[in-house]
Formats: sequence, structure tokens, C-alpha cells
Amino acid sequence: MITDFIDHLRHRMSYMLDRRKPLHGMLGIPAFFALFLLAFMAVNSRQDGSSDHVNKLEREAQSELDKGHFVEARIAAMRMMQEGVQNSKAVLLEAKALRGMGRENDALRLLSRIAPVDRPGYAPAHVIQAAILLAQKDCDMNAVQKHISNALHSDPSDVNALELAARFSAGRRDWNMALKYLRKLDTDKRADLMLMKATALQFTGQEDEAIKFAGKAESALRAMKKTATENGSEVRFSIAVSLSLQRKFDEAVQWMLGSMQGTPTPAERQLIGGIYLSWSRFLKSQPTADRMKVLQLLEQGIQVSPESQDLIMAFLGDCEELTSTPTDRQRYVERILGNGGTATSFLHYYMGVQDWKQGNREAARSHFELASSLNPGFKVIGNNLAMAIASVSTDHGELEKALALINELIEQEPENPFFLDTRGHVHAKMGEFKEAVRDFERSLPNARDKNSSHTKLADLYDRLGMADLASEHRTAALAHMSPGGNATQVVR
Repeated sequence: MITDFIDHLRHRMSYMLDRRKPLHGMLGIPAFFALFLLAFMAVNSRQDGSSDHVNKLEREAQSELDKGHFVEARIAAMRMMQEGVQNSKAVLLEAKALRGMGRENDALRLLSRIAPVDRPGYAPAHVIQAAILLAQKDCDMNAVQKHISNALHSDPSDVNALELAARFSAGRRDWNMALKYLRKLDTDKRADLMLMKATALQFTGQEDEAIKFAGKAESALRAMKKTATENGSEVRFSIAVSLSLQRKFDEAVQWMLGSMQGTPTPAERQLIGGIYLSWSRFLKSQPTADRMKVLQLLEQGIQVSPESQDLIMAFLGDCEELTSTPTDRQRYVERILGNGGTATSFLHYYMGVQDWKQGNREAARSHFELASSLNPGFKVIGNNLAMAIASVSTDHGELEKALALINELIEQEPENPFFLDTRGHVHAKMGEFKEAVRDFERSLPNARDKNSSHTKLADLYDRLGMADLASEHRTAALAHMSPGGNATQVVR
């Protein structure tokens, strides 16, 4: 509009001057400039009005989102989009509405316009895409990481991006990286972030700072507990965690037991079991640790949370260090783990390991099969079952079953040296020597029993007719020889 007006003005002035009416032209100039000014003011006023309208629609869309009225929020966001070109806030609001409607894939497609995964875009849009992806069952962790990185590249001070980066790192147990992001956030008014920071500090060896932040988190959480309604359980759990981080383990357990209503829920049992596990580890780290006290704490934890696999594995590990006879140890383990469910699956796992150590491979396999049937999907048990099958069976069908079992585990942990070692044994038993060599070579740098790995590789290279490589590994096996190396081969 303004451009057309200016062109018309220039044409009119040229016409007047060309017609040799300079006086008229000169007199007409103020009038034209007055008209120009009026037109500019009108257009600018319209733009201001449009901006006010967009802001009003934005507030309306956000208000509808806050109320959970996602359809209305989307309509307001789409009207915002009609008022301007490529309005990033409108796209963001519409995507949030779509997400609330359960249309996550549509939200992702919309957000990718302003925040593609392959380059930095609008930081808030990257954050929401990462959050949507993290909530999916089959999460693309690589895409999540790219979106977080892009968000921080676009706006290094974006608090939502920094918080998500910290949570993502904490979820991957990368506590140093989590701490790096948390240090850039103001945590004073966020009890949850203070608690995360305390956890990160503890796992990075900064125990005094961890206790300090856990104390601050506890104070803030107790203040929240007085007004908490919907998130009351989360606040209660967080208080217990903050007490545990301050080494107030007994107080943490009593807090949970005293604030429970009726039979403990699975989440409550899991948390109490975790407190006992942390308590036992702390006690074990002390110079004058009482080993029986450690076992008693683990036993108490198992009684509360018999499905806690971490507790049971810690218990079995500490049982191995007892000076009592194998029979007495087994009797003790049977008493603690013989009450059914997950605990009993680990009782069979334990008995299978004992049979394996004594050379009773068939009995070990039977126990591992029982353990696996009671607790399908537990990686240690699955790995040992595959190893036992490879050890005792020559049936091709059973060996294929063992291979399928260990392949599934390696898909989850491609570089796990124990899983690669087991698959190497399965391939070797099937006569697939080249495949076996590849697995043993991959597992070798991180193998716990290098003597056994080198010995097996020497045998495989001999079978493949590679005498020089066989000789190298035979020499390396001698260098890594230790008493009883093969006895614990299956114990993972």
C-alpha cells in the first residue's frame, strides 16, 4: 500500500513539473506529504492493532492450554498464524495443543518446520520435540540428543533446554554432564532440581556439597508438603531421598513407613528397598565395616522389597564374601530368597552358579532355566542360561535357542563383553568359528578373564588354520594366567 502511494506521488509531481506548472507542483507538495503522513499513520496503526490482536490470541491460546481445552487452544493458535507469517509462537502453541489431544506425531511434524532435527532452529520447539520423543515407547535417543543440542546451540540460556539436558544426562547416569547443566540453572526455588543436583554431586564424589544441597532440598520439600495435593506422594518420596542423601538412612526409612497408608504400594516398596541398598553400600565403604550388619540391612530391604533385583544381586555378592562353608551359605540364601516370586528366581540363579563352579553343568542349566522362567528378561540370568546350553548341548535346535537368547541381549548392549563372550561360545559350539572369533576379539579388551579369552581364541585360530595368530594368543594366555580362571566363567 505504501509503495503504491509513493509511486503515485512521484508520478503526480513529475506530471505537474513536466506541464510547466512548478508553482502548482510546489504548492501541491505539502498536501501530498500530508496525505503520505496520514497514510503511513493509518498503516502503522493497523500494524499495531494487528500486533495487539496477535498478543491477545496468544494469551487466549495459552489460557485454553492451561485449562486443558486443547481444541480451543489449537483454534486460537491457528488464528494467530493467520495474522502473521511464520509465527513461531503460534506453531509452538498449536503443537502443544496437538500433543494434549494425543496427536504427538502431528505435533512433531509441525514443530519440524521451525526446528528440524538436522540443524538449530527455534529453541523451545526443539525442547518440546525432545520431550515428546522421550515419552515414546521406542524412543529415538539419538534424535532426542540432537534436539537438545540444537536447542542449546540456538539459545544457550534457555532454562527449559538446560533442565531437559540435565534430566536427560541424569537418566543416562552421566552425572558430570548433568551437573554441568544444573550449575547454569537457578535451583534455589526448585526443590526437585536441588535434589537432582545433590544426587549428581554425590555420584561425582562431592559428598559434602551433596549433603548440603540435600538438606536445602529437604527444607524446601517439607514446606511444599504442607500444601501438596496431587503431587503429595512425589514430595513425600523426594523427602525420603533427600534424607538418604544426607546419610540419614534410618530416618528416611521411618519417614516412609510412618507416612504410608495401608499396604505399601510397589513404588513405596521400591523406594524403601533403594534406601536399604544405599545404606548397605555406605556402611560397606566404611573402614570398620561390619559385614554381617551389611547383610542384615540387605535382608531387611529384601523383606520390604522382594522384587528388587539390585538388592538381591548385592545380597548374593556379599554372601560370597562370607567365611562360612558353602553349605551354610546356601542354607542362608535359601532362607532369605525362598519365599517365592522374583526372590526365588534368584535363589535358582545362585544355586546354578554354585553348581557351575563345582562342574555340575547339567544341574546348573536346570537352575538357570527355572530362574529364567520365574524372571524372564533379566539379563544376567538369560546370559548364564545361554552359556549353560552352549556348554552341555549338541542339539542344533537348542543351540539356535541359545543364540537367539544372547542375540537379544547383545541388541540391548552391543559392547557388553560378557554377552559377546557367551555368543562366541555359542558360535564355537555350532561350528561357526569365524563368527566366534569376531565375538571373542570384540570382547577381549574388556574381558574379565583374559586368560580364558586368549586360550579360546588360540583354539579357534588353530581350527581356522591360522597358526601364527593361534601362537600369539597362546603366549598372551600364559601372560594373563591366574589360578581358577575358568571356574567363574559363567558368573556374571
